[in-house]
Amino acid sequence: MIINEVSIRNPIKKKLRFKHGINEEEINEVLLNNKPIFKKSRGLYLSIGFKQKYLTIIFSYDKINKMANIITAYPSSKWQINLYKEMKK
Repeated sequence: MIINEVSIRNPIKKKLRFKHGINEEEINEVLLNNKPIFKKSRGLYLSIGFKQKYLTIIFSYDKINKMANIITAYPSSKWQINLYKEMKK
């Protein structure tokens, strides 16, 4: 999957910042500059990646524009971190 752009609506940006302590730059770093792990379910994608901390990001994907539309993101749980490490081997 190629992602050229990340879109986060303002209400979601606020929720991510205040509830989960995640900013837009962290999401961009994981999705655009790292090699995150992707899993698809029910038309949505779950991505686990690492920059300064492990993040789990849920988004829809616009194939035409190669854009990730962020639904939510949060610090990864232990099982998600283990999955990420296992799949990176």
